[in-house]
Amino acid sequence: MKTWKLRTRFVVTFAGLIVLGFAGLTLIAGQQISQGATEDFERSMEQQASLVARGLKEDLEHFSEGELHQNTLESTVADYADRTNTRITLIDNTGRAWLDSTGSPPSENQRDYPEVAAALENRIIYDVRPDPAGGTAVYAAAPVTEDGQVLSIVQISTPLTHAQGVVLERWLTLGAGVVLLTAVAIMASLWLSASLTRPLSQLRDTANQMAAGNLEQRLPADRQDEIGELAAAFNHMAEQVDAMLVEQRAFASNAAHELRTPLTTIRLRSEAIREGQLDETTERQYIAEIDEEAARMGNLVQDLIMLSRLEGGRAGRGQEQISLLQLAHSLMREFQPQAKARHIVLTLDAPEELPVQTASLSHMRIVFRNLLSNALKYTPDGGQITWEIRAEGNVIHHTITDTGQGIAPEDLPRVFERFYRADKARTRQIDGVGLGLSLVQTVVALYNGRIAISSPGLGQGTKVEVWWPV
Repeated sequence: MKTWKLRTRFVVTFAGLIVLGFAGLTLIAGQQISQGATEDFERSMEQQASLVARGLKEDLEHFSEGELHQNTLESTVADYADRTNTRITLIDNTGRAWLDSTGSPPSENQRDYPEVAAALENRIIYDVRPDPAGGTAVYAAAPVTEDGQVLSIVQISTPLTHAQGVVLERWLTLGAGVVLLTAVAIMASLWLSASLTRPLSQLRDTANQMAAGNLEQRLPADRQDEIGELAAAFNHMAEQVDAMLVEQRAFASNAAHELRTPLTTIRLRSEAIREGQLDETTERQYIAEIDEEAARMGNLVQDLIMLSRLEGGRAGRGQEQISLLQLAHSLMREFQPQAKARHIVLTLDAPEELPVQTASLSHMRIVFRNLLSNALKYTPDGGQITWEIRAEGNVIHHTITDTGQGIAPEDLPRVFERFYRADKARTRQIDGVGLGLSLVQTVVALYNGRIAISSPGLGQGTKVEVWWPV
């Protein structure tokens, strides 16, 4: 089954509604017009009868006094009949027709006809009835009086087809107007459908070009309506996709580089050991380096898997009831040996009473183990690290402060980027692959939390703050 294009459906729908709507309005209006035109015509017959009666009054008075010949009166009546396009009949007060504009007065008595009976009572009405000559006619009659006495009745009549002609004329006028309005409305619907579907066609073409690899394509977003909002949203999405692809390419390149380095070390050390030409001390050193690089690769792969699970929505929020003090003391015990070995003072500053945290214990350990590990890595021997925990309403505020090497202002905006290391020349000897803070930020965001890192500058330490909803 063939599917119509959206523009065609718009036009057909709009045109159909317009035609049906105008057709209904035309029928309703036409009926009103027909009825009104007929009533107007009939009322005009009453008015014409009254006007003709007044016009003939003087002649009828002269005729009744013998001062006017009947031929003259007949000529005057015929002239009025021509001007009003009607048949005029003069009737006496007994109902007898005694003069007619056609020259042949009706032979039957007219007294019982409604308009004649009303005229005898000094009223003017109209009546519609069959015409003896055929068809239907409209009749109206008006009295000609003198001193309160009826001298004569002036009856006028005309075929109903004259009224129908007026109705037809109004129908034609109405029809022409409806046709014109319908044409204008359909043209407007064509323009409207084009204005609605043209941006969609542009959207389709741009999306196809982007799918073909041309990610620089954008839609014009100069309209101030929903179409403009759609174009702006599409352009924003395109920019996000472009940025994500750039980030993915950089991520893949960095991951490959981070994996290549330990693999190269492992391969070179294993080849040297296999050749059997190393002394015992060097061989043990090479084996230790292989173990370290293998562990580093394992950590990298584990972090990558965790990031993938978090960003793919496969790792939901945990619902464990966690004692923050127990978690903090556990991590402090874990890192205390490293701190003591380097004469670093590791301090926990937390009240005895803290709200129970609802989360995944493994997620929280990932966050604060990474933050404490980073603080130890970048704090020189003899420094200080403080972990402060405070309850602030429905949020737990964690602050980890160190007296380490600090972060340059230009590096602060990029510390959460994957594989990013500030001042690689100074940090290349420090263990790690640059995924820790990215992983921490992703976990905190999973719980609608927030993390911020600040530093006065190089050599002035670093402060990491985490706001974690209870």
